[in-house]
Formats: sequence, C-alpha cells, structure tokens
Amino acid sequence: MQMEKHSEIFNEIDEIVHSKSLALIGDSPNGGLYWLKSIVESGFEGAIYPVNPGVESALGLKFYKSLLEVPGDVDLVIVRVPAAVVAEVVKESVMKNAKGVVVFSSGFSENNEEGAELEKKLVQAVSGTRTRIIGPNCMGIYCPESKLSFRPDISMDPGPVGFISQSGGHAIHFAIVGKTIGLRYSKVFSYGNACDLDSSDFLGYLAEDEKTKVIGMYIEGIKNGERLICALKKATEKKPVIVWKGGRSEAGARAAASHTGSLSGSAKIWDSVFKQTGVVAVKGLDELLDTISVFVFCPPTTSENMGLVSISGGSSVSNTDFCIEEGLSVPELSYETKERLNDFVQKMGTSIKNPLDLAGSYNYPGVLENVLGILGEDQNIGSVMFEVQVHYPSLIEKLLEAPVSNIIYGGMVEGCKKIRDKSNKPVLIILPRTSYEEAFIAVRNLFVSAGFPVFPNIASAAKALHNAIKYFKRKRE
Repeated sequence: MQMEKHSEIFNEIDEIVHSKSLALIGDSPNGGLYWLKSIVESGFEGAIYPVNPGVESALGLKFYKSLLEVPGDVDLVIVRVPAAVVAEVVKESVMKNAKGVVVFSSGFSENNEEGAELEKKLVQAVSGTRTRIIGPNCMGIYCPESKLSFRPDISMDPGPVGFISQSGGHAIHFAIVGKTIGLRYSKVFSYGNACDLDSSDFLGYLAEDEKTKVIGMYIEGIKNGERLICALKKATEKKPVIVWKGGRSEAGARAAASHTGSLSGSAKIWDSVFKQTGVVAVKGLDELLDTISVFVFCPPTTSENMGLVSISGGSSVSNTDFCIEEGLSVPELSYETKERLNDFVQKMGTSIKNPLDLAGSYNYPGVLENVLGILGEDQNIGSVMFEVQVHYPSLIEKLLEAPVSNIIYGGMVEGCKKIRDKSNKPVLIILPRTSYEEAFIAVRNLFVSAGFPVFPNIASAAKALHNAIKYFKRKRE
C-alpha cells in the first residue's frame, strides 16, 4: 500500500513537471509581467493562458477574464493574487482538472493565524481531488527539460542536479549561479509553506528520477519528521543528498517561523537525523554548491591524500594547513615521481615535495601539462588541488607584449585532463581573487567548460572534497 502511494505521488509530480499547458493568474504589466516573461522567454512550448480581467493582451498572448473562460483543461496554474482570493482560484483550478497549482502568493501561515486559516482553505479545496498544490509562498518549478522556469534569465540546458528549497530566494540563487560554475539542473522545486506537497514528496520524486544524479536541499522546518527521515534514508541509498539546514540558531528558528511558518527544531536533533540517514550536511549556499560540484565533476574517491600545486611558497604552506585542518593529508611523493618532476621543474626557488611550489617554472610552456600528469600518477596521491594565480600569466603577457597566456592556460587544462582521464582522480581548481577580472572570468570559463569544479579558495575546496569523501566512505562501509 505504501509503495502504491509513493508511486502515485511520483506520477502526480512528474505530470506537473511535464505540464503541456499552463495558466498564469494575476500577472500584470504593473509587475513587469514577471511570470509571463519567465515562461515565454524560457521557451515553454505548450499552451499559455494569462488570466487578468484588467489586461487585453501582452507578448502576443490573449488574456482571459477568469480561469473558467480558458478553453479546455489546464495542466498547471500559477497564482499571484492576494491571499484572500487564492482559495477561489484553487477551486477553479480543480474544476479545470489542473494537475498542479503553484501558489506564489504569500500572506498565509507564515504571517498570522488568519493566514493559517486561509491556508487550510487551500488544502480543503483540493482534498479528494487529483489537483496538488505547491506552496503557498513559493517560486514553484524550474525544469529545463520542460522549458518551465520561474526566472527568464536561467539556463535552460538540462543536467544531473536536483534541488529542493523551502526558500524561493535560495532556489533562484542556486539556479542562477549554476550557469557560472557549470552546474546544470534536472528539476528545482521551491515549495514554501508546503500546505500540500512537501519536502518528503519532492525528495522521494528526485530519488526515483533517472535524470537526477545528485540532490541538494534547503530546509527550514518540517511538519512530519518521521516521514522526512524515511525519505532521506531511501534517497541516500540511491544517490548523494546534500542538505543545508536553515534556522539552526534560536534567532534563525524564529526567522524560519515567520518566513515559511515552519517549526525548525533543535540543531542537535537535525545533526542526529543527518548522521542517521547518511545525508551530507552543509552550512551555507556556497558549501552546498561546492559540495555538489565535487559530486558532479569528480570521480568518486575515499582517499584523503592530497597533491597540492601552486606557484607560491606562501600558498603552499597555507594550502597545506587548510587541508590538514579539514582532515585531509598531504603525503610525501614517491622517489620515482620526484625524479620525473626534476626533468621539468627548475632547481632555483622551487620545491618538488608535496606541496609542489613551482615558482618560475609555473609559467614555462609545457611544464604544468607534464607536472600535473606526473603528479596524478603517484600512488600516494588520491586527488589534486591546483591553484591558478591569474595575475602571473597576465603580467608576463603584459611584459612580453605577446599573447602567451593562452599557451600557459592551455597547458594547465591539458595537465588537469591527464589526471582526470588517465589516472581517474579528482582535480579541483582553486581560482583566488585578482584585479585582472577579465582574465579571471576567461580562465574560470575555460576550466568550467572543460568539466572541472572551480573554487574561490583552498579551504572551500578542501571542505567540499572531504564532504564527498566521507559520503563515499559511508557507502563503502
């Protein structure tokens, strides 16, 4: 019976995600036609029915006076009208045989008791029907495969990452940043107050979704802890689940209550839940994105032995500290590896121990391609962190008045590919801040397009990699 119920919810969400027609209720030029532009510019190929009695047409589409005037059935309804009238729109959605209703409108249980009563009316309106509600107080669905989006400026290239967020703002930020760091998404759900479908439903869906290989979550609070624990256990058996819990502090818990009307629970309880279920717990959007990047772009590893490459002795020292403090190790290289490195690294001002301090050799054409490849073959090394200091090649290019940086960066990428493709080991690119912003963006895009995760500093890279290592160790055990 429980399996049948789970299968039924999966099918219901899948039908909503792959809607062939949708209606937008309450969108208007005064609000910049936000939803209409998001849907149209995302390339949605199904029928679009804007509903607003005060508007005749916009973006080449006819507006309807009410949802009931729309011809035929509507798969998905997106609602942005005042909270007091949302229940009526939901009732009309049921009459139109809608599979799902995304309630963008706020002013419900996150607001006050009156809002909580309005929220109950939404649930009553769909009770016993085939219509499901996402929200209220949410952004809804982003699915590139279906050309369905809650922003007009998000990449519509599909990928392996699924994300579930109680916060609409975090869902937007997560989706937008992906375009910069190379992450692409299967489905993103922003579910807000979760009066009907909740985090457990979406988690169960993504766990079974063949297009989703890694799942990220942002949770503030829940209504059924036992159900979520069960969903987390089942999901982590199938694929990595990385969770950022909001409202860990008392003040944060109060903020969560006023944000989505959620009961947050104590941090100790959540820590216990995550350990019990095998979740990878993180503490912020950056760590969430960094950790997901490791799972997406790096081969699985349980080795904590790091190979570090930099141009600077100071960076070598501090990078080692960050790795050790995170619980990773920086072992000696084998005698054979050192002998091979001697053929490419100059003697003056360098160190061919681990970490590798290449100094002036860093910018010699051909050096990094060979050095990185040799390092990756060392049996003592499980992963490589390569720090790319943009200002050195940029300065050399300026001094020589010649475009040599492309040659240098090309060698870097080829060396990293040797490690990944021949040795099957993770390669993490560290790209620190610099004043050469154009070069910074170009280099970041170069590594991202080559399929490598890029991090702003060694500390965040070490944290993200260790998160993945601990997950794979648990799986092995």
